[in-house]
Amino acid sequence: MKTDDEIETTGAKRLIERRTVVRTAAWSVPVIALAVAAPMAAASGDIDLGAYQLTGTCGILGVVGPGFTLTAGPAQPLPVGTTVVITGSGVANIGVFSVTGGTASVSVLSGTSRQITLTSALAAGATLAFRTTLSITVAFTLNAVASIPTGYAATGGKAAASVSSTLVLCSAT
Repeated sequence: MKTDDEIETTGAKRLIERRTVVRTAAWSVPVIALAVAAPMAAASGDIDLGAYQLTGTCGILGVVGPGFTLTAGPAQPLPVGTTVVITGSGVANIGVFSVTGGTASVSVLSGTSRQITLTSALAAGATLAFRTTLSITVAFTLNAVASIPTGYAATGGKAAASVSSTLVLCSAT
């Protein structure tokens, strides 16, 4: 039969062992949670394109028409399939858009709406310009909204811009 000292010692050892197990389990919970969260984030597949910028521009009277510039973020190119939809008001037709600085198609959606679609990636930091044949001596407003393809995110990106002309003054954002 065991003595009282042996029973107490065995009980103390068992208590310490249980505490060790509980403490170890408590520390493992955050590690397991982190290990589970990381693959879930990676599984979403979103590639962060960073802070790309869509900006309106008034152009230069008689030289370059008004329109927009799309600049890729500094670290990632804008992918093929990125689109910019331009809608106009104040005129029946927003004119013909030309594209410089990259490769994109221009689709006429209506007299007052165009869609620009990247047909090749826009390199990191590069700028694509699309300008209309409208003159800033005509009163109009152009609004543009960029959309990136599924599977991409754009932390800090500026996806909307506008150009407004009042026959004399032009402003862009």
